[in-house]
Amino acid sequence: QETTDAELWFQLFLRTCWPPSGALLAFAEGTTTPVGIDWRHRMQVRMESTPTIVVDMGRGYTKFTVAHGVRGRWEEDGCAPQLVQLCSSPTHPPDCDRNEQLSYIHHRLDRTFLDAATDPSHRLHKAALGPRSELKVDQYAVYRAPSAANLVLVRLLQHCKEENLWSVEAVKRRSEKPFKVRPEELTPMRRAHDLPILIGEPFVITANRDADSQSSWDSLIRSQLGNNRPGAVQVVSQAQMALWAHGLDHGIVVNIGQQQTIAVPVVRGEVIASCSTTCNIGSADLTQVMVSLMHRKAPSLDSSLMTWCRDLKEEYCYVSPPGNMTLRARLAAGDDFGIRPVPVELPNFARGEQNTVELAEERVIVPEVLFESNRGPRQTLPQIIVECASMVHSKGTYSQEDVRDLLRQVVLVGGAADFPGIRPRVEYEMRCLLQRAENQQLSSCCESTDDVYVLNPPLDRSSNPLVSPRFVPLFGGCVRAASSAGYGELQRDKNIGALRSLPLQAEDLEPGEDGGLRRRLMWQRRISGMLALQLPNIFRTGGGGGEDDQVWQEFFESDEEMAPEESESLACSEESPQSPDNASSSHSPASPARSGRCATKGGGKGKGKRKGSGASRGRSRRVWRPVPAVESDEE
Repeated sequence: QETTDAELWFQLFLRTCWPPSGALLAFAEGTTTPVGIDWRHRMQVRMESTPTIVVDMGRGYTKFTVAHGVRGRWEEDGCAPQLVQLCSSPTHPPDCDRNEQLSYIHHRLDRTFLDAATDPSHRLHKAALGPRSELKVDQYAVYRAPSAANLVLVRLLQHCKEENLWSVEAVKRRSEKPFKVRPEELTPMRRAHDLPILIGEPFVITANRDADSQSSWDSLIRSQLGNNRPGAVQVVSQAQMALWAHGLDHGIVVNIGQQQTIAVPVVRGEVIASCSTTCNIGSADLTQVMVSLMHRKAPSLDSSLMTWCRDLKEEYCYVSPPGNMTLRARLAAGDDFGIRPVPVELPNFARGEQNTVELAEERVIVPEVLFESNRGPRQTLPQIIVECASMVHSKGTYSQEDVRDLLRQVVLVGGAADFPGIRPRVEYEMRCLLQRAENQQLSSCCESTDDVYVLNPPLDRSSNPLVSPRFVPLFGGCVRAASSAGYGELQRDKNIGALRSLPLQAEDLEPGEDGGLRRRLMWQRRISGMLALQLPNIFRTGGGGGEDDQVWQEFFESDEEMAPEESESLACSEESPQSPDNASSSHSPASPARSGRCATKGGGKGKGKRKGSGASRGRSRRVWRPVPAVESDEE
């Protein structure tokens, strides 16, 4: 009876399969109800499926991993994937040429499989082993003798049909003579080209999509993979991959890349490349700003320490709260919103009279470049998102509901998307932009100008971060690759992002041996909640399914100046502070990838302890305070 219990198999599917999120599992399986599905069969398909290589191609760095429907990612959840450095610096040369990155990834995986094949504790051990029926001459295989516990990597030399024995030689002990073994004692080792591969098309290719550029990029991919690759190849835009990480196929994805920031709209699974918007500033520009600021403090610091300055930027910078003046004007007026200086040790060869340098205003000045509208004829980060939605609306082929959902489902990705405070700041400024007269038609698509949301990266069932914004597209590709539906050969059409589900198994809801109609209906209601199908609300601030980005919150006080003691008291005693999205939420713990912030003075998600004012005139004024929970964390 247990083997036919649908509820039991559903529960087992949730606990066994990856990712550890009911909402993302439901999305990957293409279902909105747990009833009527053969969960036993789907789990079996996932267990027996071939792992998939997932690649997020970038300009500065390319990310890759191996994903499986049950075992999950090669790396543990919350950890960074494998990186291929493509950019060059005086201290860190590139790993390979951009035109050879896929070949390089295959080479790295092949070397990893050599170690994983004979190491059962390796996370890629099962991925490195193929079906027993695929034994071929000159292939590597793993030999396990009946009386030996160790696994031996061997190369297949010849098969004797009369004896049904394979002549093999040990790979790591080639001085030994070949020996013969039975086929059942051998397990073939996979090569990277045997695995299916899901490649994320870079944002810049998607945004500038035309026949010539598309053909050129496809030719580059094929030249690296070859025309006879055994494993299937699938190409999909990174914008769609980022949405998959949130269980969606509709929204605006903004990539803060190495050289550019690009916003790409996806409407019901279709990329609208013609409505993409671009800002010619990226992470490299932010690093250059940090180099310039550091050079002013310590002349020995120059562009030769660009990688060191990049690490400072990623470790200590955060986005300041909004105000009615430019950030530099606010700092000049004495509004430092509680910036905590952090001493940083200089590299040994850059030390002179001073061994340390202090980071203070630099921590907020660097990320502010993304929000400054006075830096030449370019748009800010929030402005290109609003313009992107406006272009979709102006086409006239999409409904108001489609445009509204674009504004409700904004996803930020890229290295600079890791800055604490960036998501609520973008959300806040987008709402302000929609209140302007020039955006009246766009705002009419929303119930109110507050109906705008920037989604948070997903959490698992234990509220631990599954991925940081930097790696969201790769993670989304893994979610889709882990599906029991799988992916086919390379194809390009408007439904490239659509989910393909396995046929549903019909279930009889008439009373019977399983307890009848009432039991099944109660089960359906109960486990529908476990799937957390209220997408995308769970990824909004306070929704519980995403890692909230609350480094500062909004309060209101009278125009009369408050004493510093009273200001600190307010920050600690306020029971339900208002964030820029008017929703109360608690501080979420930092992800492992950002744990270094918590180890320094003023570190952690609330490292900018802000007091001071955004200075709105009237009977009350807006001020910013640290999240109360951060204070208790530091104690």
